[in-house]
Amino acid sequence: MSEQPNRLLVCWRVVNGKKTDGVIYKMRPYDGPPEYDMELIDILERHKARNQDYDNWRALIFRTDKDTADKLDAETAIKNELKRHDIIIKDFRDELKVDALRCFNKHNRPDRGCVDWCDESKTVGRKIGVPKEKRQYLCMYCPAAEWYTRKERQMLGLYDK
Repeated sequence: MSEQPNRLLVCWRVVNGKKTDGVIYKMRPYDGPPEYDMELIDILERHKARNQDYDNWRALIFRTDKDTADKLDAETAIKNELKRHDIIIKDFRDELKVDALRCFNKHNRPDRGCVDWCDESKTVGRKIGVPKEKRQYLCMYCPAAEWYTRKERQMLGLYDK
């Protein structure tokens, strides 16, 4: 008896005639009418619960061999892991912005530079092995950075006199 092909449910959203957002679900083999496919019904119900605009979503089911399904499944796992790390990076960046604003307020909201601009104590990350011009500083997330940016651009002649 030959092995039944795996199924991939590919869903995407259509907004203003363009495809956006997409997701792939790996499904167990099934050969029967869709109204009795409990796995498909369960996936669709969970998908509807997460996406209130489910009328804009389209879907297709593809039958594939096991190797292809496994490759796509691994790719989906990698993409999900990257998304998770992106969220962590954004959270860390937001924390830096909050800390920089606290420092800005502590220095009485300076409008012409700051007393500890890019000081060693404001280094984010490691210092050893990283040249000074390549380091990240908390100051780079501070509103006072506008003054330094403008000064640097004036020196480069990027503003009209």
